Amino acid sequence: MYAYSNFQIFYQSTDRGETWTEINNLPFSTTYCIYKSTFGRLFISGYYSDDDGQSWQESLFTNGAGIRSYAESTDGIWAGAGKLHFSPDNGESWIEKDPFLTASLIVSGNNVFQGKEGFAYSTDGGESFTDYNEGITKIDRVLSMLYDGEFIIIGLDGPGIFKIAASELGITTSVGQTEELANNYELSQNYPNPFNPSTTIKFSIPESGFVSLKVYDLLGKEVASVVYEELNAGSYTVSFDASQSSPNLSSGIYFYRLEANNFVQTKKLTLIK
Repeated sequence: MYAYSNFQIFYQSTDRGETWTEINNLPFSTTYCIYKSTFGRLFISGYYSDDDGQSWQESLFTNGAGIRSYAESTDGIWAGAGKLHFSPDNGESWIEKDPFLTASLIVSGNNVFQGKEGFAYSTDGGESFTDYNEGITKIDRVLSMLYDGEFIIIGLDGPGIFKIAASELGITTSVGQTEELANNYELSQNYPNPFNPSTTIKFSIPESGFVSLKVYDLLGKEVASVVYEELNAGSYTVSFDASQSSPNLSSGIYFYRLEANNFVQTKKLTLIK
């Protein structure tokens, strides 16, 4: 676990927050955001570390002090600073995606939400962005955002909290959470099975964490990423549509694999065209 205070002092805990150790060898003076990727790389203020903060390497795209947020997708790492940047290689190189001033950042599938002076969103993986102007203006500073698969909740400096339905932005809700509390990790058999072209998958997680649900062919090659995001504890229902996969999937046997915290389970599904 990692934490910082006063934008400068960086702490690390190896016992789930019982004790904390201050790390003093920081090459930067200001910290706005801490992020650790699924590959184990630690990002802070434009620098990254592969040894839990013992040594640091500088990222190449901007001065680190301006970075306010990080996020991760199946394709790579996103960083919000004076502009929005994307790295396909875990922070080794960066591509400018949008000149929008980004303080808060959420990536979920192909949907990218960013906010600072106003709110903008993308439904094509960050290739293009649309400004949202219904009640939020460029003078409304975005402090924080939350996306639950159905609504985007935006905390503004002054006007308060703003709620936008994902469907209003043309986003199809694919991850649905039920009110049922989960006591155990569970991955259910998809239904219908066999299927064509879509099927439903249910799973449960008893604690919050990063969840990955992917589909693989018989050779172990990933053919679809159904869920790849932070989720709260609960039971979820998702839809997998084989017709939306690229390349187009042929009839046959595939496997879907759920990874959540330390839980891993794989089941078989059959596509018949």
